[in-house]
Amino acid sequence: MPKPPTSASRFWVGADPGGEKKFGLVFLDAVDERASRCITVSSVDDAVKEVKKRGEPLGVGIDAPMWWASRKGGSRKADNRIRSIHRRTGMNSSTVQSPNSLQGAALIGGMMLAWRIREKFPGTRITESHPKAVIHAYEFDLEFFNYDEHERDAAIGAVCAREGFEGRWTVDLARDRHKSEQDPFSYWLAPIHYFWPEDPG
Repeated sequence: MPKPPTSASRFWVGADPGGEKKFGLVFLDAVDERASRCITVSSVDDAVKEVKKRGEPLGVGIDAPMWWASRKGGSRKADNRIRSIHRRTGMNSSTVQSPNSLQGAALIGGMMLAWRIREKFPGTRITESHPKAVIHAYEFDLEFFNYDEHERDAAIGAVCAREGFEGRWTVDLARDRHKSEQDPFSYWLAPIHYFWPEDPG
């Protein structure tokens, strides 16, 4: 079971897996947000190399489905719960796609990143994130970042990790699942969380 890293760690990581020059990565400084850094890389290997340079992170937020379901469309209960927020607020519920409709960069890159980081740092705490859904439902102050779209999504992933693992976001969508879903607390990549600002209902 991953444990919080040592006090020497001082940064959170956010990742938006993508292809060549479309893999957003953010190092959110735990002490001074102005010292945070956004970069864009081209692969999981590039991202892991950047993390290794800095040492073990406090936690990682990854913008990708981190466990799957065998039901039609691959939709998970967490996805449906987030869609309900969008329906109530009049926003487009298609922002939250079923995993079966996503591109391989997200599906493969997210899990590969988690696996590779834990090869180097077995205690790394990881949460799934969905930055675009968070943006549509809530307001975030990310002015301290100079970012493109991929870096923006990675930045929000880092915030999700920080807020969840520091206990300010207490809802973990990974704990409420359909029977057809993998259990992110017991499968091969366990444990994986999915912190959210409030109960979607």
